[in-house]
Amino acid sequence: MPSALFDAGLQPERTRLSWQRTALAAVGALLLTLRAAGFAVSWALVLVAIAAGGLYLAARARAGAVDRRLAAGEGLPGAGTLAGLAGLTVGLALLGLVSL
Repeated sequence: MPSALFDAGLQPERTRLSWQRTALAAVGALLLTLRAAGFAVSWALVLVAIAAGGLYLAARARAGAVDRRLAAGEGLPGAGTLAGLAGLTVGLALLGLVSL
């Protein structure tokens, strides 16, 4: 029996597009920071970018799993990916503060 909370309409697509715009903005900010930062900070930012790319792919896979599970009326997957994204955001903020 499908869940009453699942919206099979355009909302999941809008959410995915929103995350893609956010990722594109983060890449733009990273490129601008790499241009302005020194060599040592640049390598740290490249490592953060690689981690962000991995987390983006994990978040995208999780979003698909959430859509499938909501449609089937099952429980949602764990929040490990979301915790990783939050940790990356905090790490980027701290890196930004240090580079000032």
